[in-house]
Amino acid sequence: LALHQFREYKLARFRSGFRSLVTGQIIQIICGALLALLGGSFWVDHLGVAHLMIYGISLHLYGVMMIVFAARDLFMIKTFDYAAPVLTLQKQIAALRAWHLRTGLWFGVAGCFIWIPAMLMIFYGRGADVWRHNPDVVGWFVLSGLVCLGVLLGIVFWSRRPGREKLAKNLADSAGGRSVKRAQSLLEEIERFETE
Repeated sequence: LALHQFREYKLARFRSGFRSLVTGQIIQIICGALLALLGGSFWVDHLGVAHLMIYGISLHLYGVMMIVFAARDLFMIKTFDYAAPVLTLQKQIAALRAWHLRTGLWFGVAGCFIWIPAMLMIFYGRGADVWRHNPDVVGWFVLSGLVCLGVLLGIVFWSRRPGREKLAKNLADSAGGRSVKRAQSLLEEIERFETE
C-alpha cells in the first residue's frame, strides 16, 4: 500500500511537472505560426525580388521549424504511458531528452543566422534596402553568423573531449530542459523506492 501511494504521489508530480514545458511549447507554436505568417506574407508580397524572397522564406521556414519541433514535444508528452512500469517511462523520458538535445542544436545553428533576414526585413520595412544599397553590411552579418556558428560548434565539440564531462553534462542538462530533468529524478526516486 505504501509503495502504491508513493508511486501515485510521484507520478502525479511527474505529470504536473510537464505543465511548464507544455505551456512553453504552446507559446512556441503560436510564435512560430506568427513568424511563419509574417515571413510567408513578406515573401509572397515580394515575388520576383530574390533577396526579399530569401528574407521571407527564411523566416517562414524558421517559424515552421518552431511549430514542428514544439508539436513533436507535445506529441511525445501526450503519449507517455503513466501506468507503465518505471523502466518504460524512463525510456520515454530518455527519448524526449534526446529529442531536446537534437532540437537544441538545430535551434542553436539556425539562431546564428536567422537574425540576419529578420534584421534585413526590419531595415527594408524602415525604407532601407541594405542588400541592394550596401551589400557589404550583409557580408558582415553573414560573417558574424559564421563566427557565431564556429563558437557554438567549438563549444559543443570541445565539451565532448576527455576531461570535459562536467561541461558536456551541463550543456546536455540545459538543452534537455528542467522539466525533463525533474521527471528523470522523480522516476529515479520511484525506482529506488521500489527496489528497497
